[in-house]
Formats: sequence, structure tokens, C-alpha cells
Amino acid sequence: MKKTIIFDLGWVYFTDWTKHAIETISKIYNISQENVKNVLKWELGTKYRIGELTAEEFWSKAKEFRWLNVPSAELANIWLEEYKPIPGTAKIIDRLNKALYEIIFLSDNVQERIDYLQAKYPFLDKFKWGVFSHLVKTRKPDPKIYELALNEASNKAGECIYIDDKLELLEPAKLMWMKTIHFQTVEDLEKSLKDLGLKF
Repeated sequence: MKKTIIFDLGWVYFTDWTKHAIETISKIYNISQENVKNVLKWELGTKYRIGELTAEEFWSKAKEFRWLNVPSAELANIWLEEYKPIPGTAKIIDRLNKALYEIIFLSDNVQERIDYLQAKYPFLDKFKWGVFSHLVKTRKPDPKIYELALNEASNKAGECIYIDDKLELLEPAKLMWMKTIHFQTVEDLEKSLKDLGLKF
């Protein structure tokens, strides 16, 4: 059985959606980037990503952070529209699939975003399966979410490779004996995969 490659989605398969959304919302509505970041990335954002809040509840609470005059639908659309596939990553995954590697994903994500991106970019078709935080009620770096990915993989941990753009999110995978790659550029990703012995 060929190795299993587990991809993070944000800033590995897709562009850094939250960073761009923070910048756009801040500019359009004259809200400090720090204020927007606190809402989208930290406690409130976590509750949304692990399914404790619906989209309506999340954006309603977000507006309490001095966003009182900003329509929820506008904010949600900006966040979604900032997501775009990284062409080079998509091509590497196509080649890995053609070479019969097992390709899965492990992502902190919400249903509304998944539905939007799947309709626009049919990205799920490139993966055998994957784990979304909102469905399993936890997110990285909780070891449980990595274990869920491993439980369904065809290979044992030592034959799995986990790819993420955040170094701290690679640590749980390393502790489980997975090989890891810190994503920085598409070119570096291809080289790192080949250095690990993959042929594609």
C-alpha cells in the first residue's frame, strides 16, 4: 500500500482565506484588523469551527464586537469569497492521485464554507475522504482530531505524511510518528514529498 498523505486545507490547498478576509473587512468597514482577527480566529471562531455555533449565531455574536451596523450576510460573503485554490497544490494532488497514493484532508472548517467552496471549485473530489472540525467537535492541535484521521487511513502512522502551514500544528502529528511537511511554497512541497520517497 502506498503512503497516505494528509493535507491541511487553509494555506496549503486554498489561499490564506482568513488573513485576506481580515484585511478586507477591516478596510471596507473601518474596523481595526486586531478587532476582526479576535473575532474570526480566536474563541468565537473556534466555537464556530467545532460546531458549537451555527453560522447565524456566529455572525450575530461577531456583530457585538463593535460591528453593530455591518450586515451579517455581507460579512459571511466576504469571508467566503476570499478563498481560492492554490493551483500548484491542486496539480500536485492530481499527480499523487494518478500515482495511486491515498489523499485525505484534515481541516478546521465549517459547513457553509465547505458547501460554498465545493460548489465553486469541486475540491472534495480530489480527496478520498477527510476530517472536518465542525463535524467531530474539536480542532487542531487537539490530538483527537489527528487520531480520527489516522483511524480511517489505510496506513499506520509511520506511513502517513501530514502537511500544514503552521509549525505548531505539525507537532501532534510528529508525536504520533507521522512524517510531516511544513508547507511554505508549492515548489518546497514537491521537493519535500520526493525527499520522502514519493514518486509522482
